[in-house]
Amino acid sequence: MKPFSSLLMLVLFSFYFLPGTAQEYNESPQIRAMKSISSHELLDYVSELASDKYGGRLTGTAGYDSAASWLIRHFKDWGIKGKAPAGGYLQHFDIPYTRVYPGCKVTMHLPQGDKEILKHYDYVEEFIPGATSDSGTVKAEVVYAGYGITAPELGYDDYKDVDVDGKIVMLEREAPLNPSEDTALFRKWKPYSFHQYKLRNAVRHGAAGMLYNYGPIVNPNNAYEEGFIYSHVGDTVVSDVFAGTGHTHQEVVGSIRKNLEPFSFSTGKKFTITNHTKHFPNGRGSNVIGYIEGSDPQLKDEVIIVGAHLDHLGRCWELIPGANDNASGVAVMMSVARALAQYEIPMKRSVMFLALGAEEQGIFGSKVYLDNPSYPPEKTSAMLNIDGVGVGNKIGVTAGENHPGLYAFIEKANDQYIHRHLNPSTFLNNTRPRLDAARFMKAGIPILSFYAYGAPSVYHQPGDDVDKITPEIMEETAQLLFMSLIEMANQ
Repeated sequence: MKPFSSLLMLVLFSFYFLPGTAQEYNESPQIRAMKSISSHELLDYVSELASDKYGGRLTGTAGYDSAASWLIRHFKDWGIKGKAPAGGYLQHFDIPYTRVYPGCKVTMHLPQGDKEILKHYDYVEEFIPGATSDSGTVKAEVVYAGYGITAPELGYDDYKDVDVDGKIVMLEREAPLNPSEDTALFRKWKPYSFHQYKLRNAVRHGAAGMLYNYGPIVNPNNAYEEGFIYSHVGDTVVSDVFAGTGHTHQEVVGSIRKNLEPFSFSTGKKFTITNHTKHFPNGRGSNVIGYIEGSDPQLKDEVIIVGAHLDHLGRCWELIPGANDNASGVAVMMSVARALAQYEIPMKRSVMFLALGAEEQGIFGSKVYLDNPSYPPEKTSAMLNIDGVGVGNKIGVTAGENHPGLYAFIEKANDQYIHRHLNPSTFLNNTRPRLDAARFMKAGIPILSFYAYGAPSVYHQPGDDVDKITPEIMEETAQLLFMSLIEMANQ
């Protein structure tokens, strides 16, 4: 029989090397909390938000409100308090929206002697209804009107030599020059790059409808004008409009961009656009705001924002689930929030969790927040934006090169814990805002915006569903943000 002391040593030796015992005991609370962030948790969050019950989370709809309530319940369960400027978790704002219903069509009329052949285009692959179109039908000739810009101070007018009254215009998106090549010149053209401007300018010139060369993708970031019918189209429709005109689309666009001169003309093609929609001018949306107060008597008045837009595109007319864009970002934000709160990680600065509404409707929720913030910009140390982090095997960090001091926290945490490929980039931020972080950067707040890449993804179409998600990249992004955030908050 072995002596008691030998048996005791054997037991203690075995206990130390059993997984989940002594090793875990010796780990810091931060490491244990980081390890609690799992791909299973993240995938559950994404699956919930992308489910049919929330109807695509278009801001203003009951589906969006339900998603906001679901998030707030989690914040409350974790002990994360509300920090909306008026109290509670919700920062409300007005936001009109439009519902799109089945039966929308785009059709080309081809003359065949005294008859005509109808060519019907395929939904999603060849056209998608305008997400702010009025309901109705327009049948008319198509006039190509370039970028749809009237800018007397620039000596440019796409409508100068064409009559579009009662007709359908075909327009290009953006402006006819590269914003990164001549920043000063692009600033003069920037106001004309907005979708809302192009649509309203078409209406001012008497157009009855629009074929917008944009994807085709779903995009509710546009104006609503009573009686105006439009759809987004892709290469097939564009090619059919140009066929037989003596011009190619590539030639015409190249000429406009090279010379900065209009190249508008009547195409002789007749189209019908039919959309079934209903507009809601009195929609009401919200941002969801929670926070963990810092422990330092002075630094707790400073905040680091972890943000992700909660909204997506609703139905157009099918459900647009928005699993990657941006249920993935909200899921990562939630996992970071849960780990910090449940493990009671000490932080000197306060940390805010900002789920933004109406990102897809003109980056409007972030404008609302910055117009009436919970913390003033000068007390906001950073905004870490999470948008589209669910598909891929690499992590991109927009503005990482703009803010090297801030990015150093990310790089250090990645080297120590994650070891994932990181790609920091420079963010010029001189175009119309396309992500929430852009507005914060304009307000003088240092930003980093995280996204995943390296695998095919679906953007603003019905196929952005849970089956496309890579849970592992979300897990590592969340763990990376978690460890970086603790260091930032305690510096």
